[in-house]
Amino acid sequence: MSQETETACTTCAATAGTETHKSRQYKYRMAVLSASMLVLGIALGFLSANIILIYCVFLASMLSAGQFILPRGARGLMKLRLDMHFLMSTASIGAFIIGAPAEGAAVMFLFFISMLLEERAEDQVRHELEQLIQLEPPSATIKMKDSEACIPTSEVMRGDVLIVRPGGKIGLDGVVVYGETSVNQAPITGESIPVTKIIGDKVYAGTINQEGYIEVEVTSKSNETVLSKIVELVADAKNKKAPTEKLIDRFSQKYTPVMVTLTILLGLVTWILGASPVDATYRALTLLVISCPCAFVVSIPVSIVSSIAGSARDGVLVKGGIYIEQVSKTKTVAFDKTGTLTDGELSVKEVCLHNNFSREEVLITAATLEQMSEHPIARALVDVTKNEDMELRETFGFSAIPGLGIEGKIGDATYLVGNRRLLMEQSIMLDEPSKHSCGVGTLVYVAQGNMHLGTIVLADSLRAGAVEAVRELKSMGIRTIMLTGDSETVAKDIAQEVGVDEYMAELLPEEKVAAIEEISTNGSSIMVGDGINDAPALATADVGIAMGAVSSDAALETSDIALMQQDLRNVPGIIKKAKKTMRIVRQNITLSISVKLFIGIFAAFGLVSLWMAIGIGDMGLTFAVIANALRLVRKNT
Repeated sequence: MSQETETACTTCAATAGTETHKSRQYKYRMAVLSASMLVLGIALGFLSANIILIYCVFLASMLSAGQFILPRGARGLMKLRLDMHFLMSTASIGAFIIGAPAEGAAVMFLFFISMLLEERAEDQVRHELEQLIQLEPPSATIKMKDSEACIPTSEVMRGDVLIVRPGGKIGLDGVVVYGETSVNQAPITGESIPVTKIIGDKVYAGTINQEGYIEVEVTSKSNETVLSKIVELVADAKNKKAPTEKLIDRFSQKYTPVMVTLTILLGLVTWILGASPVDATYRALTLLVISCPCAFVVSIPVSIVSSIAGSARDGVLVKGGIYIEQVSKTKTVAFDKTGTLTDGELSVKEVCLHNNFSREEVLITAATLEQMSEHPIARALVDVTKNEDMELRETFGFSAIPGLGIEGKIGDATYLVGNRRLLMEQSIMLDEPSKHSCGVGTLVYVAQGNMHLGTIVLADSLRAGAVEAVRELKSMGIRTIMLTGDSETVAKDIAQEVGVDEYMAELLPEEKVAAIEEISTNGSSIMVGDGINDAPALATADVGIAMGAVSSDAALETSDIALMQQDLRNVPGIIKKAKKTMRIVRQNITLSISVKLFIGIFAAFGLVSLWMAIGIGDMGLTFAVIANALRLVRKNT
């Protein structure tokens, strides 16, 4: 790449976020100023300085932090929506009025610190999304007629050819048309091991070319790539609230007015029982500070969004908090068979030999006749001969027999390859199925003239990790069931091999939907499928999980959760994460309520100061629940 082109790409990659940075830096400076004035005011108090000077210093402390709180509290009052900003503004101003400026300044400063802690927590979760966004290359190098050019990815069109050098980031989704390499797909699929890519293989925007030079024909525009859809889904997921989050929102709207009323009543009762107006007001203000639902309100959304962000890092896209909560209640997981529990591609399982012919002779004969066909059976037969270095022969006189098989000549002999009915119609003698050990699967019969050479058993092989995933689900006490349109015999064989508790075979799409509806009557259900032909069942289940969404646009659209790589072990993984998320939510709710209740009781009897109320009952508690929730952001938690 020329120096000019490299510079252009670097320029394209530059981004700006100075306004947000300046705003945050200003807040930090105000926090330092507020703290400094608070400490200075306390020091002046010990030195018995002029009371007006002390008030002014504490007022400076309060206003430095309060400029971000007081206006919001005033707006809430005008709209009759008494939120936590109103509570803290009232407590701080009230403390100044009754002659406790130190406490008033401390309340405002400490609440401001708790706000910064919340923002910091949101930043960390937002950072996960920004990391995804930053994966999207701003520019790409495209191949021209006699040169190359670096242009913004938004201007690259389908059919353009990208040039990707070793260490470079692939700009858009496409297909390799030249070269061979290995690609780090971890940003998209979560796979830790680089994947080999040769001509004809798909590659994705945001992945990294490890070692070889490749050229990629673009198949998707910048706003249509898998990565852009992932970013959009994760961003949208934050707006789909879990039932617990909605409950907290409704609770918060009614909670604050109730607590303001109780605070006023506490002040009046305390005054009536003999306390001075200052003491009664101070005690009421202390309860007002403790009643601030900051930690309680923040704990749930931070937990849910942290879980969604952490799952995205593991290659699992959750489309909303509602699905995290639903997955945590899972009682049954239903799997589609083809393409989910199995690879979805036929392979030779075994070869039954007849009339003293060898395995190699049977396979070569079948593959020779099938080598010109694109049928899945033909591909499986040709693949096994290639893998075992068998040399195919020439065939002629080839003809297809619809619904039965094919006929062709190899040398002077005529051969037949097809189903059982083909050989029976040709009056070729067959051993009874009970007399040989041909396994369960698709049977392909091979004959020469009137002689049966052998029977090839083709079967869909189990997907790597399927057995482990089912075993782990069962160890968690979750019922597993397989739903398939395949025959009873094939279904039974796969079900036994993978270890599911139950299976249902020969199901039409509408029958799969009915099966899911029945399963869901016994508790929350998950349906795992490929996201295309399983769309109705995925939509019917409480939660639909699509496999290998990196290769299917439909999977991203129809599912509630999408696994970016075809690894079923992510299914028990997301259930464990969902359960942990809801466990942390419950911990945070319990901690918030119990600590505030405990301190509130002491405050009612005048045993807690404003300092303690804000330091422990609000800021300290907020910090604790946020720290607990952010554990969910970590990978593989």
